Amino acid sequence: MLSLWLGAYDQGLAYGGLALGTYLTLRVLNFPDLTVDGSFALGGGAAAMLISQGISVPWALAAAVACGCLAGMVTGLIHTRLGVNDLFAGILTTTGLYSITLRLMGRSNIPLTDTPAGILKLPDLIPGLDDNWAIALSLVVLGLGLLLALLLSTDFGLALRALGNNATMARANGINQGRGLTLGIAAANGLVALSGALVAIYQGFADVTMGIGSLILGLGMVIIGESVLRPRSFLMALVAVVLGAVLFRALIAIALQLGLDPIDLKLTTAALLLFALAFGRLRIPGLADQGRGS
Repeated sequence: MLSLWLGAYDQGLAYGGLALGTYLTLRVLNFPDLTVDGSFALGGGAAAMLISQGISVPWALAAAVACGCLAGMVTGLIHTRLGVNDLFAGILTTTGLYSITLRLMGRSNIPLTDTPAGILKLPDLIPGLDDNWAIALSLVVLGLGLLLALLLSTDFGLALRALGNNATMARANGINQGRGLTLGIAAANGLVALSGALVAIYQGFADVTMGIGSLILGLGMVIIGESVLRPRSFLMALVAVVLGAVLFRALIAIALQLGLDPIDLKLTTAALLLFALAFGRLRIPGLADQGRGS
């Protein structure tokens, strides 16, 4: 049972970048970005390709982030410069990223089982139990959360939040909407691509189709975290997003442990997301009263 919870914790943290990136686009920028399905696979494929050739993990992760940022920038430019609808701009980029990822990987699947010894060695939390992942992933997600909190606390971050809340008011105050959206979407997809790279390393392979449904996964993590923690500040919202990622993977792990057929995993994911949406509309006795009194 302990190994089950540690595995869910590790997987949840690996998907933490996906949850943070989804939060940045949907909650902060108010931009429904479908690029994440493509950038998740792009990050995983780029990292796996580099690691399989002997490149160290930090450099592979940095390359994955750069690829994700470029993908997000393309979506932002298509939307802001060409005037294409936000959803359609993401669809166009994701469609193109499938071929780019496949060309980059050279094949549809890259296993990491034959990786040179020592490249994937990570610090251990409980020897022989957590498979050397818990500390490394905790540090990575903590660093991502702090960087995102720092970014959104700057003047640029406040401009991004203003664009998401009221674009008309933001433009009236001299904020460049095109530049802000493009950079914000690029940063979000950099986080998503990093998550794809971490997931690929964790599961031991990268697949060109691994990004399918990433937006739904990220949205589910955000909604579950917000439904459970009910954040009332920006920093607590980031904590809720990461918590939602861990809880989401824990629920999936429990379902599989109880005998769920892997074929039904997508259906279970949709059911969990629906439950989280419904739970988010419920009032928790006492919590709403505290919010009115504060």
